[in-house]
Amino acid sequence: MTKSEKLPQGVFWRGNFLWIRYQDEEGKMVKETTGQRSVKVAEQIYNKRKTEVAMAINFPSRKFKNVSFKALFDYWWENHAKNRPSKFEYLISRIEKLFKLKARYITSDSVRDFLNGLKEEKLSASSLNHYRTILNSVFNYAIRNKKYDENPVKAVATFPELPGRERFTTPEEILKLLEKCAEEGDVELKAFVIIAATTGLRKGSILPRSYADVFLDKEMPYISVGKTKNGDLIKMPLADMAVEAIKSLPSYGKDEYLFPAKPNVRFKGNFKKPHAWDLGKRFRRISGLAEINNLRIHDLRHFATTVLFMDEIPDAMIAKMTGHRSRELRKYQHLSPEFRRQTVERIAQKLTGTSTGTVTVSELSH
Repeated sequence: MTKSEKLPQGVFWRGNFLWIRYQDEEGKMVKETTGQRSVKVAEQIYNKRKTEVAMAINFPSRKFKNVSFKALFDYWWENHAKNRPSKFEYLISRIEKLFKLKARYITSDSVRDFLNGLKEEKLSASSLNHYRTILNSVFNYAIRNKKYDENPVKAVATFPELPGRERFTTPEEILKLLEKCAEEGDVELKAFVIIAATTGLRKGSILPRSYADVFLDKEMPYISVGKTKNGDLIKMPLADMAVEAIKSLPSYGKDEYLFPAKPNVRFKGNFKKPHAWDLGKRFRRISGLAEINNLRIHDLRHFATTVLFMDEIPDAMIAKMTGHRSRELRKYQHLSPEFRRQTVERIAQKLTGTSTGTVTVSELSH
């Protein structure tokens, strides 16, 4: 057949080969080479594509039968998750076992099996719900962007979590922790504890800091932590003891970061991040040596916030300093029995007309 002869609908010449054009199931025009010079074969390919489009429109589930879970996960990570403050990066390694599966093979039952398998590894209900949240987000994001059509996680219930901890860290405990750091020669952990306890900053706001972020020679020294989890800019003033602690760090004047990444048993080099990302093991060891029970790194942030509450600093100022949302501050009112006692004493004062005084941090230390 010569190029001058009339061609069937949807078939056209481009160069030395026949091409076809058609609308896909989303109405977008598609142009595709057949790699053929035979009009009959090109027309057959055209009709096949039209049939495939019709099947996708009338039976949409078939469109996604070959989609892999990894493809959905990678799409979610690149376009959504990695740009979010809470990345859950440390959880991804366990999810990788699902990467070899097609998304269609991930059902509500298989999600339950996956989570129950993690439960057998002694993970807490909170951690299990973190994994469920990730899987749920992956499928929901794919559905919103027309990359998939159903969410098997939707039918999977969350794990019941225990009530939140009521843990008020006392000044004595902080001092014991610092003394034990000094005894063990852990200068880095000591500096971290001082910064966290005096500023109320999160671990994730402290460890990534470089020396370009700290201004120790200003009239009012401060540490710039970029944006908080809530998206607010924070320049946190530093107490004199925090300034001294930073200047005592082994990295001071030698490294770009306050807490640079170091080789250990698990990671020998080629770190994903140039700074330390966790001090949990060292913190638990020092806490144990100091005979301080049930203490977590985040409790240092609780300590700073609760101290401000106990000294009657207005909520708005606390929120400005620590980056808490207003509703998040309510939980700190329940960290200490002394705070609850102060509240009921103030109510009694209104009834009796007497002054019962205010519970202060110094009183808690006796």
